[in-house]
Amino acid sequence: MSRSTQVTEYVFKRHASIGAADAADDKKFLKQCFIDTGDSNVLRNCDDPRRIIVGRTGVGKSALLQNLKDIEDHVIELPPETLSLNYICNSDIIKFFENAGVKLDIFYQLLWRHVFTVELLKAKYGIKDEKSNKSFTDNLKEKFFRKDKGKQKGIEYLQQWGEQFWQETEYRIKEFTTKLETDLKAQLTGSLAGIKLGANAADKLTEEQKKEIVHSAQKVVNNVQIKDLAEVIRLLAEDVFIDPQERFYITIDRLDEDWAEDIVRYKLIRGLIETIRSFQKLTNVKIIIALRSDLLERVYQLTRDPGFQEEKYESLYLPISWSKDQLTQLLNCRVEALVKEQYTRRQVHLSDILPKRLGSKPSLDYILDRTFMRPRDAILFLNTCIEKAEGKSVLTLKNITTAEGEYSNKRLRSLQDEWGSLFPALTLYTKILEKRESPFKMRSISIDVLDDFVVEITSDRRYIEDPMYLNAQKYIIGEKTVNSIINSLFMILYKVGVVGIKTDAHTHLRWSYLDEPTLNQGEVKPTSSIYIHPTFLRVLGIHNKPERVNII
Repeated sequence: MSRSTQVTEYVFKRHASIGAADAADDKKFLKQCFIDTGDSNVLRNCDDPRRIIVGRTGVGKSALLQNLKDIEDHVIELPPETLSLNYICNSDIIKFFENAGVKLDIFYQLLWRHVFTVELLKAKYGIKDEKSNKSFTDNLKEKFFRKDKGKQKGIEYLQQWGEQFWQETEYRIKEFTTKLETDLKAQLTGSLAGIKLGANAADKLTEEQKKEIVHSAQKVVNNVQIKDLAEVIRLLAEDVFIDPQERFYITIDRLDEDWAEDIVRYKLIRGLIETIRSFQKLTNVKIIIALRSDLLERVYQLTRDPGFQEEKYESLYLPISWSKDQLTQLLNCRVEALVKEQYTRRQVHLSDILPKRLGSKPSLDYILDRTFMRPRDAILFLNTCIEKAEGKSVLTLKNITTAEGEYSNKRLRSLQDEWGSLFPALTLYTKILEKRESPFKMRSISIDVLDDFVVEITSDRRYIEDPMYLNAQKYIIGEKTVNSIINSLFMILYKVGVVGIKTDAHTHLRWSYLDEPTLNQGEVKPTSSIYIHPTFLRVLGIHNKPERVNII
């Protein structure tokens, strides 16, 4: 099909797009343009241990879960807002005992076990209201086992908690948590009875009081019907979910939204991961969660206990990545769907609407270079280009370069949103890169530039939680050298994807989203070459040297 033919058949209208960046808002395009890179079959296979989808924001984690829901009959979605995580994290009683030194890890795991057990039974037996709940509990003993004492314990556990099976997840989590809070408070007897429970109250306890609290409260936590609930899991595995033709899935997405630095949140996620491992005993059930890779790293960092070995969990991970060919297929499908729906039945591909080259590069390579090789970036960039081509049937060089400026600005703001909980001053870091040539040597950052950064970050209380805030303070009092603080700064810029680093002449240029997510500080030296990612060239006013950056 020639371009002259296309021009008479369609033009891009105002608000035309190839879909939304967020899977929740992209159902139309997502369903007809889902590209299976092989990950979908892994998730559907209950025998495959991979059940934690790991990747950066926008890589397609939510799309995979939506696709699972579209093709499987029994998918139970647990949105984060129904899990009452804020209720648990904001509990003064939970925080008091955490700060006093009581290990609540078992409670967090049992909480997840309890939730998953109830959700699975609700789905299996159609428990939707008080009437169906009563029918289920009335028939419980008749349906299951009278001779197996262990399973009898499991049945008794279900009967104890089963009166409110039909209630929403949020209700049951609060119910389960409230019972623990009540039992813990009951342990504060004698000299501890008058202690006011609050998030910071534990800081005022003597060491003797803390020991007494830990000793008595730990018994409560360790006896939260562990054996009974273990028997429930055995009952489910051996007698309930035994039909290989009837697979059940539980999915949890968006755990990283509205994230706050709170140790209880991290322990809840760690408890969730441990619980997922234990539910592998149910061969026709699969619990699948999606986690940002940086959040997973932070969970292990803050909940690591003696003897912890992360490699034991790696079999659970399904890391998501995209190749150039896969992203090309995705964009082709979406362009074709847009044009077919609105303008013509004839197929229109990327090559029909893009100029052949942009500068020295093929147009598609130019566009994908300005992404982190993930669908969200590619969709956003092409949507912005299409917006600029209103009334035309092809994208011109001017359309793309104009769109790039707008896209570059938005991507920097989005990066701050993505990483803001860990690095509140991230946008401030990037000011150091403005108007530079790329690549440049790390040693070219002058002391004056560094001093300006240090003054700016330490004079703004909004940045007090940022790791570079503390580094800057140490620099001021002489505990950090110029090289060490610049090194720390660029390690973060590398981690979030703003820069790539070629550590020396003998190593290749590395990007965090393609290579190692973090680098060892010893690898990065003042002589290392820093490459600013093409996504941010326009917003930072960067001039590229003739030495081109090749990402794909």
